[in-house]
Amino acid sequence: MKTKFSGILTLFLAFVVQFAFAQEKTISGTISDASGLPLPGVNIIIVGTSTGSQSNFDGNYSLKASPGDVLTYSFMGYKTQSVTVGTSNTIDLTLAEDLAELDEVIVVAYGSQTKKSIVGAVSSIDAATIEKQQTVSVTSTLQGTVSGVNIVQSGGQPGDNPTIRIRGVGSINASADPLIIVDGAPFNGNLNSISGDQVESMSVLKDASSTALYGSRGANGVIVITTKRGKKDMPVQVNFSTKTGIANQAVDFHELATTDEFTKYSWEALRNEQLYSQGSTATDAAQYATDNLVSVLGYDPYGNGAPVGTDGELVTTDKLWDNDWSDNLFNNSAVRQEYAFNIAGGSEKTNYFLGLNYVDQEGAIETSNFTRGTVRMNIDSELTDWLTTGVNMFYSHSDQNYPTQSGTSFQSAQQWYYSVSSYYPLYQRDGNGSLILDGNGDRIYDYGNNSGSQSVNGVRPVFGGENGVGALYNYDVRYKRDLTSVNGYAKIDFTDYLNFKTQYYYEKYVFDSYEYVHNEYGYAANVGGRVSQDRDFVTTKNWTNSLNFNKSFGNHNVGANLIYETYKRENDELGAQGVGFLPNVQVLNGSTTPENVSGAFTNEGLMSYLARASYNYSEKYFIEGSYRRDGSSRFADHVRWGDFYSVGGSWIISEENFLNDSNVISFLKLKGSYGELGNNNILDSAGNALYFPYLSLYETGWNQLDNTGVILGSVADPNLTWEKTASANIGLDFGFFQDRISGSLEFYNKASKDLIYNQPLAISTGNDAITTNVGAIKNYGFELEITTRNINSKNFQWSTNFNISKNEMEITELTQESFINGTKRWEVGKSTYEFYIQEWAGVDPETGQGTWFKDVIGADGEPTGEKEVTSVYAEASRNYSGKSSLPDFVGGMNNYLRYKNWDLNFLFNFSVGSYIYDSSYANLMGSMENAGRAAHADIANRWQQPGDITDVPMLTTANNDFNSTSTRFLYENNYLRLKALNFGYNFDSSITDRLGVTNLRVYFQGDNLWTLQSHDGLDPEQSFAGTTDSRTYNQRIMSLGVNLQF
Repeated sequence: MKTKFSGILTLFLAFVVQFAFAQEKTISGTISDASGLPLPGVNIIIVGTSTGSQSNFDGNYSLKASPGDVLTYSFMGYKTQSVTVGTSNTIDLTLAEDLAELDEVIVVAYGSQTKKSIVGAVSSIDAATIEKQQTVSVTSTLQGTVSGVNIVQSGGQPGDNPTIRIRGVGSINASADPLIIVDGAPFNGNLNSISGDQVESMSVLKDASSTALYGSRGANGVIVITTKRGKKDMPVQVNFSTKTGIANQAVDFHELATTDEFTKYSWEALRNEQLYSQGSTATDAAQYATDNLVSVLGYDPYGNGAPVGTDGELVTTDKLWDNDWSDNLFNNSAVRQEYAFNIAGGSEKTNYFLGLNYVDQEGAIETSNFTRGTVRMNIDSELTDWLTTGVNMFYSHSDQNYPTQSGTSFQSAQQWYYSVSSYYPLYQRDGNGSLILDGNGDRIYDYGNNSGSQSVNGVRPVFGGENGVGALYNYDVRYKRDLTSVNGYAKIDFTDYLNFKTQYYYEKYVFDSYEYVHNEYGYAANVGGRVSQDRDFVTTKNWTNSLNFNKSFGNHNVGANLIYETYKRENDELGAQGVGFLPNVQVLNGSTTPENVSGAFTNEGLMSYLARASYNYSEKYFIEGSYRRDGSSRFADHVRWGDFYSVGGSWIISEENFLNDSNVISFLKLKGSYGELGNNNILDSAGNALYFPYLSLYETGWNQLDNTGVILGSVADPNLTWEKTASANIGLDFGFFQDRISGSLEFYNKASKDLIYNQPLAISTGNDAITTNVGAIKNYGFELEITTRNINSKNFQWSTNFNISKNEMEITELTQESFINGTKRWEVGKSTYEFYIQEWAGVDPETGQGTWFKDVIGADGEPTGEKEVTSVYAEASRNYSGKSSLPDFVGGMNNYLRYKNWDLNFLFNFSVGSYIYDSSYANLMGSMENAGRAAHADIANRWQQPGDITDVPMLTTANNDFNSTSTRFLYENNYLRLKALNFGYNFDSSITDRLGVTNLRVYFQGDNLWTLQSHDGLDPEQSFAGTTDSRTYNQRIMSLGVNLQF
């Protein structure tokens, strides 16, 4: 009986299962918006399950469901809709907008707000914008996309971070960098650790209302980076993308004189020195130049001893070598590869995101490269109806080969290219010009110091003892970085309007710097080679506790936050250096003579109490205030605590009755804010952080034989305290014609006082300066952002985003009347970025000499305002040029176009009104005074005989100042750059369904494809100071890529 019952039960269960499967069917359809445009990425979930799907590029979807199942359709910016499965197998749906633009959630200080409720100046970009650029430093994507942000890219070394200034430069000696916040915690690692494909959004907080809660660290603005997370009731979504491309220089180098031209110019300079300085006859001067040319230059690529005749022409153009340094120094086919994989999803209670990324990019210089691997895991879980927890875990490892990227050192590739003429060989040559080989039959780099018995082709008069190409292969400079972070939180909901949240962030950043200089070749050959290694550990611990209140009482909406935060940074630094190495030994313990050992432990602490309160009436009138009290270990006890605050408000004018029925104005908001912020990031002259600037410390290591010794460091001001910035902002957010045109206009004024700077002291005190609070500056300007939806039809879409900013900077207080700082003079009423240099007056047509202007001095010893010309540079007067290195306007324009399955996104950024002093061009335009120095092709326009009208002086080896600092080499630095272009094709569902994927897109990605500039030969992105430093040029990157979504 029991067996029979079991058989009947088995049959019954099989019937039930069969019936259930018979009821399940495939539901498909198309999701679109009110205008009929397909909506890709809509989440479709069967309520009560984790089963779901997502619409593809055409808005199509399909999933298995049973009659009676309830499907929810959700998409950001649209109202969520629910549909019950009936008899039909097709469910097409039109989602209604949820006033998305105004209700968009923006991440701000210690939380998030709707775009409508923000009373301050906040701009943000989303993942779609970030992923349209190829960069290993995610903040680079802010350039041209956000108003009020001025960015100078770092050059051609992948992994270097850009310099960022928000609303001008707020300090003259302390750091002017913005604070970086990642997922609610301060970030102390290198920004190149963060992978852009794992970032959901970046918000830039610019005024006091938005940054005051960061108190002592918010004066320079704040960049809030939010990483990706899964969403509740989100079907599992798997994304894989890969792209591969090549890179070269974004702009052309200065055009150099060829070897033949250089040889003739060198001859002419020798001839002119004899003719015009020594008084020789033309015949004798020419003969002298012919006879002495090779001995002066040291080498003879022509192999005949006298390559230029007395007529100034080459005897022959045949050469034993004709070197092009650029072919060997620079990588014009640098390879870039990137792979990204992520999984995201969520149930009713838990959501998750897992992302992996690997990038390998070669740099602008041969041998330079950057590789990085990252993994990120974000999980959020609602454990009960009152407790929610989450954790973000992240690890990044990078390896950067870093040959010298800038500066005047001989091994700097850019410096070498602009200094050493192609007249000189890459490899060693004997006196006859034949190659010299080593014992293995290999060529040897020529270091220009092969004196021996060789009178020719042995000693180079320029950069002797070095070879720019050899430095790339005989030296090894490598930076390794490891960053591990864990960010966990727990939130307790006491009621639907009151909760408590605690968040703890731990970050461990390890930076390993290693440099090997060859034992036989280069600048350390005389000491048998050198190895230097530094290993720095930075540990960050940040704990935030907040009590949050948000409740509505009819039309009255009240919010409040009480926050307590502690921050600790621990620095553990260790370094060593040694010399004297055997061949192929490149580790420190192989040193026969240790040179230096260093190490330090430094801790920094910050304790903070914060409060924020907000109120709005009927979502029409908003007011918000915030307060922060910081105690910083960087200052003495009696000045350690600082108070920072802000207040702001806004009025949604478009909600008033007189605009309710407007067909033109769809949104209008007037807002304003004021607050006071601080800056405690004090730097030394080398740009390193000072953690105890108020103490006079003893320096160790001053030993006498076996006796340990110390020495007292520089004098300190025990009253040193915060820099303070008072910031005011007024703005107007607008939307016209149902937000077909929308944007914002902001005006601001930032006054910074108690600036931290070195006040001069009488040298008799034993110190020349003391770091204290002196001076004040102000920045003021405006920002405009406009977004337009130009065309919005089923088959064609076109939208545009445009932004432009203007910032003025002025010194308002100094400790002295004025002082010179490089090419600038700091004086009250002037900018720290206005050039203060000699004014070029041109070339004297009769003598070929360079001339400058000098002030005419009156009887009272003061300038009369008149000027006269002098050919003596030392007599020339320095004056304000009226030309600043800061631009009048910066901005960008981004366009998105879609036609059926094709899409195009392109971004331009621009800078107008700045000036740059091109010292690279100045060196190339020398008069051939320094033998062997490379020359610019513009030397062809030189003065050659009395009566010549030109702006290029005569060539001569006699001492002169023709290319000394003056307005001769000060140029407008306007540029327009096609920063990013992304052109792709999205395969329709007929293909993706057969391939088993949701979306498939192939695309071309280009970065820095085209640059229009007012001054050629130089990458326009150099420095905010407007000076050049032989730094590498930005890269033009062209890649092909594939995105797959499952």
